[in-house]
Amino acid sequence: MKFPERWNWEELRHKLVLTPEEKRVIAFIVAAFLLGLGTKCYRDTNAQPPTQMEKSQPRSHKAHP
Repeated sequence: MKFPERWNWEELRHKLVLTPEEKRVIAFIVAAFLLGLGTKCYRDTNAQPPTQMEKSQPRSHKAHP
């Protein structure tokens, strides 16, 4: 199998034809990935210690006998 030495952008563009719906799906996936990555980086740099719950109030609302 012989590969061309240099890819011609016109040839490559004609081989990889995507419908508008496929382009939207790819854009959504890339945007979701970037937002997730941004959120992860933000949380890594701005980590807050977990707040401790007070033990004076019971968690359940059941009546105590």
